[in-house]
Amino acid sequence: MPLDSPAKLEYPLHWAVFTNEQDELKELLQNRSTLEIDKVDPRGRTALMLAVTIRHFECARLLMDAGADASIPNKEMWSVSNEAVAQGNEEFVQSVIHHRDYQRATRGAQAMRRSLEKLRDVPDFFCEMNWDFSSWVPFLSQACPSDCHKVYKKGSNVRIDTTLVSFEGANWIRGNQSYMFRLSDQGFAEFIVLDHDERIAAVQELRDDDIFNEYRPLPGAMEDRLNNTISTTYIDVDNIGFERTSRGFLSWFTSGESNETVDGYDCKVLNASNVHFVTKRRYDHLTREARDRLAQEEASESKAVSSFKKMMSTNKTDENTKRDLFAEGAITPDQYLDPNYEFEPGCDIGKAREVVKRSNAFKATLWMADEYPLSLHDQIIPIVELMAVNSPHFARLHNFIRLQLPAGFPVKIEIPLFHIVSARIAFQNVNSPGKHVIPLDDSVLIEDEAFEIPQGYIIDDDGSRNYGITWEDDDDRNMRNRGGATGGGAGGGGGATGRTRFMRNNYSDDYMLQLAIEQSLQESGGALPTLPPGDLVAASSSAGAETEFFRAIRDSQVEADRRRREEEQFEEEMRKVLELSKTEQ
Repeated sequence: MPLDSPAKLEYPLHWAVFTNEQDELKELLQNRSTLEIDKVDPRGRTALMLAVTIRHFECARLLMDAGADASIPNKEMWSVSNEAVAQGNEEFVQSVIHHRDYQRATRGAQAMRRSLEKLRDVPDFFCEMNWDFSSWVPFLSQACPSDCHKVYKKGSNVRIDTTLVSFEGANWIRGNQSYMFRLSDQGFAEFIVLDHDERIAAVQELRDDDIFNEYRPLPGAMEDRLNNTISTTYIDVDNIGFERTSRGFLSWFTSGESNETVDGYDCKVLNASNVHFVTKRRYDHLTREARDRLAQEEASESKAVSSFKKMMSTNKTDENTKRDLFAEGAITPDQYLDPNYEFEPGCDIGKAREVVKRSNAFKATLWMADEYPLSLHDQIIPIVELMAVNSPHFARLHNFIRLQLPAGFPVKIEIPLFHIVSARIAFQNVNSPGKHVIPLDDSVLIEDEAFEIPQGYIIDDDGSRNYGITWEDDDDRNMRNRGGATGGGAGGGGGATGRTRFMRNNYSDDYMLQLAIEQSLQESGGALPTLPPGDLVAASSSAGAETEFFRAIRDSQVEADRRRREEEQFEEEMRKVLELSKTEQ
């Protein structure tokens, strides 16, 4: 009897999927005490991702039924649901979304409970997180808001107060809300939104024992996915590097390494280079009719929106493929699982891909303090994890601070949020006295009242007012912004039946781009009325607004060039003075 291939022994699930041996796969999954069901192969795919990519749908169903994670992306950052949509099988897409939403809800509830339990064992604290938003778009920085989140932590209870509620129309919406996380009497995580203006308390218990069928997508919810582009957005930090900033011309006289005082703490200032904000879209699954419709939609955009998209780095990528080696029978499982076997350019397994990539380079900045009263790992990251599930801003921050950062505490961080918007987050006023906060000699007392629902508030525990947590991806948000069919359970994204709980501040990056540019046009022209987004795009195409807008772009570029030349000239003069002083000694 021939010995099994080393690749088969190393990746038994992948081998069974590749060869479509369903009986063997069933046997492996029934006896998988030592089997890693979500193991990634040398090409960056889990067994589930491989099954979807090569259209072995029955193998994919067996893996999902056994608990394979339906949210793990491949190395190009496409999710399992993205790949499923690309295959064009509506019934299978619905099955993937169903499993994904159920897993996100149950695993998210478990993760939230673990975070709260972890916080129970660390010191209580209060701090403020100051968010300042900015943009390279002319005039948009003036319209970008700031917000100060007040963070209270006592035991396993967390409360975050905020005044920035959402971004609607072409305006940032202010409010007065508190987000509370705590453990219920049954031990489940509980998420509460206090709307202090409306005096409403929306209560959501995040359970990990929900019924699977509660997350079944609504009929017709998949059609919009299949007829629009597939998108993914992420911050690419594969080649990130941290380096100390210099003092400019002072570097001629000193060591050149920059330090700044932030909220009373001496901080090293470091730049993170090779940080790219990336959005990718796939078109290979679209029919000719869908492509024509999308082309018409792009043609209807204002000149300003189109011009800004062109200013970003948009290009075809090496992810585009023309040959499907698996369909052609031109590759064996041994070759596929061999990390040293190279595919020819334009070749891969799975259907041919057509991808457009938009990328912007950013320089993230860190202000790191060697000594700080809070622990990033034990106190801050668990709270950022909690907020990340209902705030795209915190989700970006969470992804960044989970990197291998330099030693110290990041008292201030500047990171990209969208292609045109960055955020500077500063921690401040740790354990300062105030409402619910009583400083002690070497600790702080946070009053229990901070985590209670105030008397007289209407309690909404059925989701009727659209508060609560969803587990969305970019396609979920894009579909909702286009007006696609979505319902929502706690899982929400695929249109699950039951409890509808969409947060109002989740918007796709393209939608944010459109609204931000419209806001810039309002600021620059001064004549555009406040209109719904569609009407505002039409209004922004007026000749007067376009002329003022591009004149502003030109003037800002001229001013930036002038300042840069002056700085370079000053540096050169200082260099000459220093050299002259050396020769005259």
